[in-house]
Amino acid sequence: MLVFGSPKQLQLLFDSSTIFLDETFRTTPPFFDQAFTIHALKFDCAFPCVFALLPDRKKLIYQQLFQKLNAIAVSMGRTWKPEQIMSDFETSLIPAVSAEFHESAHKGCYFHFNQCMYRRIQLLGLATAYSQDESVRSCCRKLMALPLLPIQEVKTSFYNLCATADPAVKKQLRDLFLYFDDYWINNIPIEMWNVHDYQHRTNNICEGIYIPSFTTLDENIYI
Repeated sequence: MLVFGSPKQLQLLFDSSTIFLDETFRTTPPFFDQAFTIHALKFDCAFPCVFALLPDRKKLIYQQLFQKLNAIAVSMGRTWKPEQIMSDFETSLIPAVSAEFHESAHKGCYFHFNQCMYRRIQLLGLATAYSQDESVRSCCRKLMALPLLPIQEVKTSFYNLCATADPAVKKQLRDLFLYFDDYWINNIPIEMWNVHDYQHRTNNICEGIYIPSFTTLDENIYI
């Protein structure tokens, strides 16, 4: 693991109440699995504060990174307890954040939620129906809009959608409904992917730092 961040960047990170976690795999050098960045919110902008090259995507490596940064915060006379954390839905990242930031509200990026949904639509062979059948597309988009509802209405709205869908659509989307119920209702906490009344619904605010890299670097860079 290699971690980079200046004292000024770290000070900004530890003082911020909202942080964004982001990763990319396109410009990762040999011997590392991903480039992981942590951004702090200030003046309604996300400032990159920590750049880390990680060897894998396991829960332990994320925890080691967070613990190291927390130790640095203590050495700087600060406590690192952000009120809000936003990330994608990386399977190992979710429990690592929960283990290291007990008091923080961890939100999943709404853009990545919809990306997960559309990938599942493709995986289930529903892409053509989604693009050509308005009834199928409307039902799928209602699923994608569930994170925008008040959290107490999410489950009821989902099951109502399943129950009231047109019989032909319900048959086509049976596996999608089962996936949503199994994964988003019963596996990932609804509190994480619900973004109702939440100012920052995505971590796309962080993506800008990668765009210049993608246009100037090869797929693999070397240190």
